Amino acid sequence: MPRQESLGDYPSPGATPKAYVPPPPATNEPNHHIPQWYPSCEGMPQLVQAPPGNMYCPPGVTMVPGFPYPWIVDQTGQFLQYSQYQCPMSHSQPAPRATATNRFHMPCAQEGDTIQEETHSVVAPSKNASQVNAEIDATPIVNQGETCQMPEKAPEVLDADDTDLPDNVIGLGDPCKMLTDPSFASSVADLLEKSGKEKRAAIVTWMQPVVLSLAFSAHGTHLIQKALELTGGETQIMLSVCFHGRVRQLLTSHRGNHVLQKMIEMMPPYATEFIFYELSFFNGGWAGVARHQFGCRVVQRLLEHCDAGLTAPIVAAVVADINTLSKDPFANYVVQHILEHAPAHQSEVVNAIIQVGVPVMAKHSVASNIVECAFELSGPLDKQALAEAILSIPGAIVDMSCSRYGSFMVRQMLQTLQGTLRCMVLQQLGEAIPELRKSKPGKQVASKVKQALAMIDAGSA
Repeated sequence: MPRQESLGDYPSPGATPKAYVPPPPATNEPNHHIPQWYPSCEGMPQLVQAPPGNMYCPPGVTMVPGFPYPWIVDQTGQFLQYSQYQCPMSHSQPAPRATATNRFHMPCAQEGDTIQEETHSVVAPSKNASQVNAEIDATPIVNQGETCQMPEKAPEVLDADDTDLPDNVIGLGDPCKMLTDPSFASSVADLLEKSGKEKRAAIVTWMQPVVLSLAFSAHGTHLIQKALELTGGETQIMLSVCFHGRVRQLLTSHRGNHVLQKMIEMMPPYATEFIFYELSFFNGGWAGVARHQFGCRVVQRLLEHCDAGLTAPIVAAVVADINTLSKDPFANYVVQHILEHAPAHQSEVVNAIIQVGVPVMAKHSVASNIVECAFELSGPLDKQALAEAILSIPGAIVDMSCSRYGSFMVRQMLQTLQGTLRCMVLQQLGEAIPELRKSKPGKQVASKVKQALAMIDAGSA
């Protein structure tokens, strides 16, 4: 049986904290029991979300903030569906005021902003207040690179009486079987592919209790990726909500990171903002994500599919630590991706490379890829700046030519540069041909220099 990864019931840093709603006060004193957030979430304001204008909250019911779907908690700490309380607004029962929040469900600076709640129906597991506190007490800290394990106990299965699933979907049975039966998971994937839009949405709803565990399992990760590919709109968003607060665990898992990448590829950029928000709390920030063996892939997908406004913090972190990241076996691919997929930031990267030292980076086994990529993809002005940074240092181009890795950059300059810069390259290399012939890489450069000089002499004759 393949090794399974354990997944603790704890959110990523920056995820919206769980709410603790105490039982009704035993006395009539106004300050007998004041609701408080758990100490680990110290400093977070208690957000109370009002329902839409045509709804009202029954007495003793509180909206839970920070969730993109409307969940509520009653006075006993039980999580309930908001749809159970949809009824006309009673003018005699004023709705509670809503605290304005931003797109990350954090408090806004401006007062008066309203929040538009989506009205999707989400089935949440029932937990009382004492269970919520016990989970927070037992919350472990996961360091970068730790392996996430699947939970020993499978999540609670959806009750067919609480959903509007068609009989042919309910007839599939217990979705937890997909965690241990690869053939069953494969049959569900085939059913998703052959079904229409409505049935796919029903299958995703049926899968919801085990979606998180499937993302960390050997065969389940492919099923979740298939579901993300085949669904769209509200169904796709409903599927992604299962991963809110779990982005860091997905990133550090060699199976879960593929689900994270697929979400970025298939979902619109606005729907992936929770990924940006949670990863901003990663150990080491965006530079730490770029250095991670799986995180570098996730950052590459973000650079490919998100606009410059969202990826600007990534670029800023990379440029600030360009010397270290360019030599990192994983982060160097992120730097190359910025040059390729964020043309608006090319000049920032080129200037940072020049500040570090082009000849030094060009001779490094890993950083040399960055220099070559920058020279190949940058515009004429940046290309000229890179060449001048090399030619302005006496003997730098000769040292690069004799280097195993630096010689690739020199040959690229001989093929690409024109005019005065090309003449300067040929002049400096032509004067050092005897020295170039002392090393194997230098011999190849010397041969190309002699050919170029011969062509110039033939043309002048």
